[in-house]
Amino acid sequence: MSEVRGKEIAALIINLNVNLVCWSRLHLEQIFSTNGKEEGKLTIQQFNILIYIRDFGINTVSEISKAFCLSKSSTSLTISKMVAKGYLIKEAPEEGDDGRKIYFHLTEKGHASLQETESTIMEVAGQHFDSFDAEKRKTLFNHLYMINHLLITGGTVNEGKTYTF
Repeated sequence: MSEVRGKEIAALIINLNVNLVCWSRLHLEQIFSTNGKEEGKLTIQQFNILIYIRDFGINTVSEISKAFCLSKSSTSLTISKMVAKGYLIKEAPEEGDDGRKIYFHLTEKGHASLQETESTIMEVAGQHFDSFDAEKRKTLFNHLYMINHLLITGGTVNEGKTYTF
């Protein structure tokens, strides 16, 4: 087998991303609100914003707009709606910090909605993957685990360290 180049890996990642989006639309779309008007359902964008705030500490309009490749005005509008619905609260900057920044944190409702949505996703996706035979499930799990591990570690191996995905 010839040497694999970085561009070939990048092409496969782009293809994987497209396939994941298509798979998600086919199997998970019913979980989310498409227009944000369905009571008790998050939009996909709201779900992702809540995850970024909770898991990565990305919690300003600038950081969120950069992470999602959105304009600051569009991000600000989405976040304002999330504050109005009670998913997020605003926090002023600390003394000495840039006074123009506003920080956003999940409320109890935001945490509960995020956990409920994650649970529903696990249930729906779990049912789909349970239809695979045991060997295919194991193969898929091992490949996904390795992909995540390589992306998180940058290809380095830290013996004895456990990674959470």
